[in-house]
Amino acid sequence: MKSCFTVSNSLFFFLNFLSVYTRRSESAPYYVFHDCQNTTLFTPNSTYGSNLDALLSSLSSTANNSTDGFANATAGQNPPDQAYGLFLCRGDVSTATCSDCVATGKQEILQRCPNQRVSVIWYDECMLRYSNQSIFSVMEQEPSPTLYNTGNISNPAEFVQVLGNTITDAAWNASDGDSRKKVAVATANFTSLQKLYTFAQCTPDLSKWDCNTCLRWVIPNLPQG
Repeated sequence: MKSCFTVSNSLFFFLNFLSVYTRRSESAPYYVFHDCQNTTLFTPNSTYGSNLDALLSSLSSTANNSTDGFANATAGQNPPDQAYGLFLCRGDVSTATCSDCVATGKQEILQRCPNQRVSVIWYDECMLRYSNQSIFSVMEQEPSPTLYNTGNISNPAEFVQVLGNTITDAAWNASDGDSRKKVAVATANFTSLQKLYTFAQCTPDLSKWDCNTCLRWVIPNLPQG
């Protein structure tokens, strides 16, 4: 196994197992996954549609100057036509990369989830989501897509032990973050030539308990050797 990328509505979780660590660098955001709830549609040119457009424009504008890589916003005054949304950029990307990712998400989420009241889209660099109900400070573990890059490793039992330790460390350290950022990286030597890198991040509006619970929830779903 070389890498695993797990995402939910409240977190990023990325594992990378390489002899030499490299980072992909591209100008365009790298699309990962999206989710639409087809039971919650709105009519084109409706009040909710107008509020959603205003919401996404507000989030995209905020991302232009976001040093924290996170923001939430609300558009509209009266339920059920209020639109709630947020974005979370990966903790190690620049403001420019974050802004580009959110701007791309603003366009693509409407194309991939047309007329949806509840949608989320993930990129390697950011996450963007919206709903017709408040999603602020709420831990949600579903949907939770997991993407695998399969391969062979030596000593699976030892790897599982190292993996569990680094995930636990990253989860605790990320949850110790403040209201600006909840992000952490943990590394471990698997062999003298190979390192395991673990990156964990929550939306900073979550409590310490919810962040840790959400991150550790992915452990049973990760490869176990």
